[in-house]
Amino acid sequence: MNATVEELTGWLRQQRWFGGKGVPISRVEVLERIPLPTGAGEASIVRVSYVLGSPETYLVLLQRNAEGALRDALEDPAVCRAVLGFAREGRSVALGPSLVRSETIGDGADVLRRLSGEPSVRLLGVEQSNTSVVLEERVLMKVLRKLEVGLSPEVEMGRFLATHGYPATPQLLAALTLEGPSASELVLFYAFVPNQGDGWAWLTAELRGSREPDSVVRRRIELLGTRVGELHRVLASDPSDPAFAPEPILLEDLQRWSSSIVGELGVTLSLAGQRFPELLDRQDALTERAKALASLAPSGQKIRQHGDLHLGQALWTGEDWMVIDFEGEPTRPYALRREKHSPLRDAAGMLRSFAYAAAAVALPREMQRRAVAAARRAFLDGWRAALDGTELLPTSEADLRVMLDVLELEKTLYELRYELQMRPDWAHIPAGALG
Repeated sequence: MNATVEELTGWLRQQRWFGGKGVPISRVEVLERIPLPTGAGEASIVRVSYVLGSPETYLVLLQRNAEGALRDALEDPAVCRAVLGFAREGRSVALGPSLVRSETIGDGADVLRRLSGEPSVRLLGVEQSNTSVVLEERVLMKVLRKLEVGLSPEVEMGRFLATHGYPATPQLLAALTLEGPSASELVLFYAFVPNQGDGWAWLTAELRGSREPDSVVRRRIELLGTRVGELHRVLASDPSDPAFAPEPILLEDLQRWSSSIVGELGVTLSLAGQRFPELLDRQDALTERAKALASLAPSGQKIRQHGDLHLGQALWTGEDWMVIDFEGEPTRPYALRREKHSPLRDAAGMLRSFAYAAAAVALPREMQRRAVAAARRAFLDGWRAALDGTELLPTSEADLRVMLDVLELEKTLYELRYELQMRPDWAHIPAGALG
């Protein structure tokens, strides 16, 4: 079932996980074709080149429907079961100089074997940068879409958390990996945790109902802060592992982070200036805000972190929070996602998510301010209590506030670039936060 380049290009542009929406494409190449075990379609590794910018590589699974049009092969339960079978049978398949290999992690082999021969299949309809399928309500199969060469932060983090006793995340069970010149992760399998939805859906519903967080809501947000703080404690717990050992924050780190944010500010405002010209008048003030990071006295530690923490990355089980999706910001290369940073960067992402939720619900301005302030206090109370006794945070309270402020600015700039490209109707939310 070979799709033409024209068909493939048109289909890609319609997919939520495709990062090149709105960007002129110069070429689409199929690097590898992997016949699906059912014979009902194929998996392809596709390189997309753009008129401007670097090429991107995607994993695409395709079928034709009854009318002959392309559709995602994961809509076919038989395809999902075939991918599962590949993993639990420990299979591998050669593709020229490359190899697709399955690997189980921890007790993952036992968990996968306990599934029935034809498990039920439920495709999750949540908007995200990958595609997730629930198998027999016990295993989550996550198909990665945008592929990066190298060790996936999600696999690396999953291994570490599973072996260092962090319970508030689904266990990583298995992975399908492409080995060879373009080595990358393709599919991951997790223990499925039944839940009542993510933090974004929960908090926006609460704000629509009560408009200000009551004591129950604040306690739940504080618990989320506690679980994130515990995550950071675990990520800083192994000085013998070079990839995870905490390191002191140096003056060079502060200067480098500040310079990077100043650069991101210039790029972001050049993209947003035509639609939000008022932001150009704020450039000097925002630049000075970003430069404040470089003038701090270095203290605290840098560690591996979640890297893309927001309300959508936390699931409420009905009793507790589970933190998910450790791949980091999908627009950043693996090397940058694996860099150590202050845990305040994760905290800044979550705090921005509270502000985003209040803005999305369109609360009146003063009510927004009070709701966000209450959520921030609750989260930071839980988070900081969980980090008590560590050396992760700056020793000066004033320096901590400055660092958090600058890292929230960094996150807001990322949000604005993302929305301008992916959801232009939402771009006013981060733009308003910069005004």
